Amino acid sequence: MGSAALLPLLLALGILHNCCEAYNVRLLEAKIFSGPSAEQFGYAVQQFVNDQGKWLLVGSPWSGYPANRTGDIYACPVGTPKTTCNKLNLEALINIPNVTEIKEDMNLGLTLIQNSKTGGFLTCGPLWAQQCGRQYYATGVCSEISPSFQILRT
Repeated sequence: MGSAALLPLLLALGILHNCCEAYNVRLLEAKIFSGPSAEQFGYAVQQFVNDQGKWLLVGSPWSGYPANRTGDIYACPVGTPKTTCNKLNLEALINIPNVTEIKEDMNLGLTLIQNSKTGGFLTCGPLWAQQCGRQYYATGVCSEISPSFQILRT
């Protein structure tokens, strides 16, 4: 490649490099939410708005570790100076009637998706299992959560 052809290539790379650099906005006013790293706090994150304000929903699929990894979701308030998050304790509320559930290590919070139809969100625990006789069937479980953080259905 000749030097005449190299110059436009280097200019294009320089322009491309400058336009693709990462940046942060309003760094001085940044809010930092932290949680237990051993519980994989922050695995999934979703912005969320309801009647109570603006939130950052944070998945923590190993919540309960080391005893087990049932997992859970934290709601972190964005519109206030508060930087602590509230654990929603969904792992205790999720249940399917007339089923012998195995919730240990279900990893609730690996999935976190907004539901535009209900205004709430969906979270899943892919390793939730049910027991039938002596057999365990790990089918996973998903729960639809209302805008007020109540379980609508599982």
